[in-house]
Amino acid sequence: MTSDDVDLLSFRGKRSSTLLFAILAACHAAAQADVPVEAPAETGQSIHINSIRNPELKSYRVMAAGLDAFDEYHALAPRAREVRFKLVAGSRAPADAMQDLALRIAGNETSIALPLAADGSFTLPRSAQADSEDADLVTNKKKGNYRWQPSIHSDGVPAGMRRLGDLRLQCQVTIAIAKKEIPFWVRTLVGTLLRTTDWCSAEQLKLGTRSDVPLASATLLDGERRIALKVEKEGRSFLSPIGDTRYADDTLIELVYQQDAAGTPSAAP
Repeated sequence: MTSDDVDLLSFRGKRSSTLLFAILAACHAAAQADVPVEAPAETGQSIHINSIRNPELKSYRVMAAGLDAFDEYHALAPRAREVRFKLVAGSRAPADAMQDLALRIAGNETSIALPLAADGSFTLPRSAQADSEDADLVTNKKKGNYRWQPSIHSDGVPAGMRRLGDLRLQCQVTIAIAKKEIPFWVRTLVGTLLRTTDWCSAEQLKLGTRSDVPLASATLLDGERRIALKVEKEGRSFLSPIGDTRYADDTLIELVYQQDAAGTPSAAP
């Protein structure tokens, strides 16, 4: 779990919030050490793309856990055809971080190119060979400048809206990946604090969802009620009550973008 992932999750309660964020931040620091992710020592595996030393990469097995979670919790968003993953440039990334970005699955014998869409998103195929080789998803860019995040959208959701069930499923994918990366004792401690192994169902959990275009507001539509949601990071994300069972999966969240609020055309999806 990266520091960018950490701010995707918000917990109510000072003690839980402080402790959880400290733990996850510590895990992030360990993950940023200059070592390969889950590379077996006996293989001596070293992967380079276009002579890039220490490239941005992610374990295939870790990411495949997200595919498993999508299948397991698909009932939250039955009209979502797939989970897409996105490579997003971090706040400290160079201006050209997304330029000529390439991605592939690389193992001892495995080499599978993963085409990237204009927004940095891609689909991850199932590969028994990549799993058996403990392969990695490897970019042609140096590590430390990117976030890996899932993106789930159901068919039929109106433009400018997000569906709560989609966000709940997105959380399940995010957490499944995180649980593969953090130590067992951390998973145990977080589960104890939340009093459940299903972190996404915890009432005190809110999911921060990023927006490619700055937001002016995010409003949950509950029948005749309009409930303003907190918008954070200069409009770059909003907090949704995914653990609150009062709201059905089909509940919609209305997004208004800053450029729309100012009366200019929107470029947002």
